[in-house]
Amino acid sequence: MSHLPNKQLPSQLIRDAISNTDHPLKVEDIISALGSQSFGLIFIVMALPLIIPLPPGVGFLPAALLLIWAIQRALGGTILWLPKAIGKRELSQGFINKIENKALPMCERLEKIFLNSRPGKLSETEIRLASIVVAFQSIFIMLPTPFLNSLWALITLLMGLTILNQNRAFLWLNMSVGLLAVFAIGSTIYAGSEALLEELFDML
Repeated sequence: MSHLPNKQLPSQLIRDAISNTDHPLKVEDIISALGSQSFGLIFIVMALPLIIPLPPGVGFLPAALLLIWAIQRALGGTILWLPKAIGKRELSQGFINKIENKALPMCERLEKIFLNSRPGKLSETEIRLASIVVAFQSIFIMLPTPFLNSLWALITLLMGLTILNQNRAFLWLNMSVGLLAVFAIGSTIYAGSEALLEELFDML
């Protein structure tokens, strides 16, 4: 049984949105389908297409939106802001098929775990901290690291699910894993950039 206020799971909301074939699906259609739901749903929606392994640059747009909304929520915002130029962008049928056939089944499996557990009550500070972690994940998605987007997107998806279910234990677990992943990859990138700079200086 779902603990969501409208008793509709995130995956079902998204399926309803992408099954509407009356007109080409746009970014704003997905946002409208969520209604007045929390930022947790937005994190899930933006993370879903990014779970699919993508070449560098392909996931830049959803990652950029994810970054904007994560920062907005971390600063205490409660109303979604969407640039009109982005909202009017149409989603290709191939992209929609990948969401429907690959990303949504994974989301449904995760919902059975995270949206059927006993809910709690998260503080505003905890939700803001979680949003900061999501912002870091989105930055890493935008970096030119081939096919690593799936890792960051999965952490973000889990974060959205635990925010929706108000589960404090899962939230702190996800934040810990997310921060460890950020530290590990960040350290690797930093070490690699230092080694590259040293080689360049030696060549000069």
